Amino acid sequence: MQSLLQNPREKYWNRMLLNAFWVTLLVYFASQLLVLMVMGNGRLLISEREYIHIRMVLPDSMILVLLLLLEGIYRWKPTFSEISIIAASHVYAMIIILHISSEVTVEPFILLIPLLVSMIYLKSCYLIGSSVICLIYLAVLFGSGANYNYIEYTENIIIITIFAGTSLAGFAIIGRGRDLIQSLENSEKSEQDLRIQNIIMDRLSKIDPLTDLYNHKTFHEYLGWLIEHQQSNPFPMQLAVLDIDNFKQVNDRFGHWVGDIVLKHVAAVVLKHICTDDFAARYGGEEFVVILNAKPFESSREIMEKIRAEIAAHPIEVMGGQVITVSIGMHDFAGADSKSYVFQKADDALYQAKKSGKNRIITL
Repeated sequence: MQSLLQNPREKYWNRMLLNAFWVTLLVYFASQLLVLMVMGNGRLLISEREYIHIRMVLPDSMILVLLLLLEGIYRWKPTFSEISIIAASHVYAMIIILHISSEVTVEPFILLIPLLVSMIYLKSCYLIGSSVICLIYLAVLFGSGANYNYIEYTENIIIITIFAGTSLAGFAIIGRGRDLIQSLENSEKSEQDLRIQNIIMDRLSKIDPLTDLYNHKTFHEYLGWLIEHQQSNPFPMQLAVLDIDNFKQVNDRFGHWVGDIVLKHVAAVVLKHICTDDFAARYGGEEFVVILNAKPFESSREIMEKIRAEIAAHPIEVMGGQVITVSIGMHDFAGADSKSYVFQKADDALYQAKKSGKNRIITL
């Protein structure tokens, strides 16, 4: 469960640092063997046996145990992996320093390891802590050297300068890294906002804002696509054109705001009865179109009849309880029909429904 809560990028960098620790151990062990081979035969300051036990086996075993402990934390307690790696980098460096030969003067530079590890996480608190520990070590180093000569003092000054420069560079790297992260986050946010804006614009270009049905343009695109699709995968399809009867009188008598309410009501009734595979659009003005898919003509006609009947039975409160009616023309698609022919037949059926008394369905 804890591993699921860990940021994937943090987990990636924890793994990379652990790998770097293992590689460092291998390089350290190889250098120890090289020194043993080159400086053997009495040229070591201590016996070969002491060198192997004190300079090799002991520090390498301690580092190995430390790395195995880090691997366990990384696997079973990953949320503590970051702080464990930071602390272990100091222990790692001190193990090497305590077991390296006193004649080797590079031991202060080994403390650069925790400084570099601290920079990886881009957290100033880690770098401050590592810098303080290095400062304490340097203070102890200077305090133990009462009889330093000029060269040794110069070396110590150079060491302090290098550590100070490294720390300052580390803070600069952290600051720059944070700037880049912030810039990336801003860029991602801008890109996300642009995608959302494009989605909204795409919806606005396809949806009628008053009724929330598809618009005239989207209807023609979808009908054309369906007819093309019919050539390779035939399925039942019907087109219904629906027109509100005497809608001009509604606007003239009650006002356009009441007309808008009527349009919304009709759209809501249409959406209530059509299936998920069907398609409804406001064609323009008081005219609507419905494409009914994958069902027999009788079932589609029954759906449109329910729409007609519910609209006619529902009183409009803002019209003083009066009702409105709709006329509907339908056409059952045949495999050879073109888009214009399908729409023309349904529109002709609507014209006949209007001419023959309104509030009815005519099919052609």
